[in-house]
Amino acid sequence: MRIPTEIHRFFEIGEGQTLLIKGLPGTGKTTLAFEILNVMCEKRNGMYISTRVDPDRLYRTFPWIKEIVPPRNVVNATQSKLLQTLRNIAGGIPTYDTVLDFFRVLFEDVEDMESPIIVFDSWDALMNYISPIIKEQQSFEQNICEFARDMGIHIIFVSESADLMPLDYIVDGVVYMEHYRIAGTPSSAVRDSGMRTRYAREIRLEKLRGVEILQRTFTATLHGGRFQCFTPCVEDGDARIGGDHVRISDPKEDCASTGIPQLDEITGGLKYGSCNVLEINHGVGKRYYHILTALASNALKNGRAVCIIPSIGYQLSPREIFVPTNVRVVQPYGDDIVSWGKELIGIWDELRERSGRPILNIIGMDAMEFAFGYRQLLNIANRLINQWKETNDINLLVVKTGQESINMAIHVADTYFVVNELNGGLCIYGVIPRTELYNMSFEGGSRICLTPIV
Repeated sequence: MRIPTEIHRFFEIGEGQTLLIKGLPGTGKTTLAFEILNVMCEKRNGMYISTRVDPDRLYRTFPWIKEIVPPRNVVNATQSKLLQTLRNIAGGIPTYDTVLDFFRVLFEDVEDMESPIIVFDSWDALMNYISPIIKEQQSFEQNICEFARDMGIHIIFVSESADLMPLDYIVDGVVYMEHYRIAGTPSSAVRDSGMRTRYAREIRLEKLRGVEILQRTFTATLHGGRFQCFTPCVEDGDARIGGDHVRISDPKEDCASTGIPQLDEITGGLKYGSCNVLEINHGVGKRYYHILTALASNALKNGRAVCIIPSIGYQLSPREIFVPTNVRVVQPYGDDIVSWGKELIGIWDELRERSGRPILNIIGMDAMEFAFGYRQLLNIANRLINQWKETNDINLLVVKTGQESINMAIHVADTYFVVNELNGGLCIYGVIPRTELYNMSFEGGSRICLTPIV
């Protein structure tokens, strides 16, 4: 979504809606305001009152907004320009009525447009410039909002203040933008290094009169210079391997594709003989299955066999398997992990012989740790890792935040990614290699798309 559905419905209630967009500098308020214009305005029906930039600089930063806000609709309201305009209107020293006349002229310029929207950016700076003239700011703001309702003109106020202020009570809607720090629950190996610290952007719907707010907070991004917010990711508990997945070629001769094009670009693919770790954080549930099925399905379509040691709760749907004979699902059992490990290596040898090339192993470390305990798992780990190096198998270890196996996995990982829940959606980021956050979305039920959260 470009903007939340609730904001769309808010501006469709009727004419003369007033919206306040708040947040600290750099949180994306101006980009959001322009995205609202882009969604809600007819061409050339937006007006931008700027206390900071002229039209040329505006279009260099936001070239896509020119069709909505043409140059004649960009008003330079920097302090010197604004005060000079007010003096010209007054024919001398500006008064309260002079300021009101200035705003009346602005509104009259757009009154005949179809569903016009005026953006004041920033309202704080504008009020600071004219505060010696108007004296009573709250009364003045009330008058401006009444003008808008009487003339049927939507207004968006952009404010750099994150605090509650009188305008919050006067306007019809309040939206808050925030850029905040997140961190997963770290293992002892990375707690002090800041390796898991990332920053996310979100939009919070504080008030929208007349609109039922079904979701109050959304993760958002300014990727590509455009505002975009993300809907919650619906859980799908059935792991459908093969199915309608589109085959993605391996990026290199000695690397396997992850089944996700953007992830291939980040990692260069999963190297032969590599150990790759996927950590699943609290709140993700079963939704990470999509990553595993994309990886396994693409491996099959590229001629590889797949061995799966399922994580606890992982359910495979055999009817959807592309090549059943090339997929083995192995459950950990018994008290002796060494004997079970020999049996597992035998299965790997069989699959490798059948396919004639290195295989893909997806290993649920939580299931193995539950079955054998961390100490036994640690004892056999070195043997398994050496086996992978010798045979060039590609290996994905699935670990759950909080389990002891993370301490071992972080030290042997060639790649290490973490899946988090954010505002009902899913995001993924790399610890090895280090990446910023990416939102995960699903197209057509199977294709995974990653969008940078910037």
